[in-house]
Amino acid sequence: MIRNLDLSSLDVLNRQFTQWVEQDYNATEHSTLGMKPIDRFGMDLSRIRFLSPSEDTDELFYAEANRTVKKDNTFSFQGNRYETPVDLRCKTIDLRYERHRQGAVIVYDKGRRIGQARLLDAVANGMARRNK
Repeated sequence: MIRNLDLSSLDVLNRQFTQWVEQDYNATEHSTLGMKPIDRFGMDLSRIRFLSPSEDTDELFYAEANRTVKKDNTFSFQGNRYETPVDLRCKTIDLRYERHRQGAVIVYDKGRRIGQARLLDAVANGMARRNK
């Protein structure tokens, strides 16, 4: 338990939390585990896969939704029309987005990151040549 919790800034709070995790939580035997959590973690290191550094790592924690792309390569999401980054007509795509903040809508097709959706430019989209 953190005593004298200082809520003056997020940096101070993060430092206090890190100190508590390292010096209290991980250094004390857990009643269910019968050992310190840090020791248990060490036993599983061979099975742990760490993520490689990537600018897309945050997207793993985004909310998800799926949509079907229309014949004009667009889809609707949260009251807006978007264009997909590549031709995905008539396919069901997965979207990743930040739930509590208006931001990028990222398009995935069968688990593969395709790219960021663009807000619809109706004029340019209407002039695009369509393959039949």
